[in-house]
Amino acid sequence: MMPVGSPAIGEDFIDREHEIKQILATLEKDNVLLAAPRRFGKTSIMRKLEKELSGNDSIVVFLDVESVYSPQRFLSETIMELTEFEEFSEKSGFRSQVKKICKCVQDNVEEIEVPTIIKARLRSSVEEGLEEYWVDKSDALFKIINSTNVKIYFVFDEFPIAIKNMNPLDAEMFLSWFRKLRQTCTNVRFIVGGSVSIERVLRTIGGTNVINDFKIIRVNGFERDVALKIVENVFDDESWEYTPLLGDKILDCVGESYIPYFVGIMLSTIVDEQIITGKAVDEVLIEDVYNNRLLGSKCKHYFDPYFKRLKVFYQEMDVKAAKAILGRVSTTENYPIELAFDAFQQETGSHDYERFLDLISDLENDFYIENDYGKLNFYSKVLKDWWRIFHGNI
Repeated sequence: MMPVGSPAIGEDFIDREHEIKQILATLEKDNVLLAAPRRFGKTSIMRKLEKELSGNDSIVVFLDVESVYSPQRFLSETIMELTEFEEFSEKSGFRSQVKKICKCVQDNVEEIEVPTIIKARLRSSVEEGLEEYWVDKSDALFKIINSTNVKIYFVFDEFPIAIKNMNPLDAEMFLSWFRKLRQTCTNVRFIVGGSVSIERVLRTIGGTNVINDFKIIRVNGFERDVALKIVENVFDDESWEYTPLLGDKILDCVGESYIPYFVGIMLSTIVDEQIITGKAVDEVLIEDVYNNRLLGSKCKHYFDPYFKRLKVFYQEMDVKAAKAILGRVSTTENYPIELAFDAFQQETGSHDYERFLDLISDLENDFYIENDYGKLNFYSKVLKDWWRIFHGNI
């Protein structure tokens, strides 16, 4: 059974050959921004890249920066992760430079191989050392990194959330410094990922020009043949009789795009139903599982985050408009964008068409909807069905 909600690693990692090849080719010359909402497989891809890029005089530093709230914390986390590569840190002089610029660390920076509690103190000390003149100190550290023959890949997961967490002035300064760093560090590549639209985050702190050098790669759902193979593997694991008709039935319920998370919870729910009832897995059971269990109250927790995250990541005035638009789009096909603008005006009292288009763009970038020449549809069939049932009257 493929994992539900957690990164797929090792033998659980499925397909994504196209995305991996595209990213590896891009990294020859450019940095990469991976765009995908939670549970689309973004982190799994990042972990796969970490494995693919490690070795052969290369270092991969992987960080989940969702809890980062300042440039100093961002850099202290990065520095401490890099010092874990002992041979590089010693030979390059990186560790000595950390000790020099972060005077409060003193000799303790030599004690990297110590228990977790002391490592936490070291990390705190590095952060304190960066409180003043963090730009100059960080430049000095990356100058050392760039002077080596080691290729270093920094992989930052949930990068947009880290930027959102920062004070706007700090975020603007950090992003400006980070852009300059990417232009000057020739042997360093960055892979940043986000489960929320970074364009929306940046709109309030200086615009998207600070990231326009990134190659944006969208992580979409599985191809149908890959999703069918996953379904067939589950049938084999459970010793059920598989037929192509049943595989098609399951995927037709989930619908395009074949999002790993939704495929996973559909299969998991079928397994649970079969265990509880002992019934054979056939078209009738699949249909019943989809309509009465997956789209019922007992599975509501799987989908609620898609509704609640609007309030967390969207500006207050846009939340009501977004919910109203999504409610209407969930009840029809090819919802006209002109009618969506009417809903926007009604909910916000604003007639600002440019702001409306920004909201539509955000909903696209966050994989809620697709805008096909002015016709709006949900990106995912199963999410559309769930939204219609629980929020279609908003």
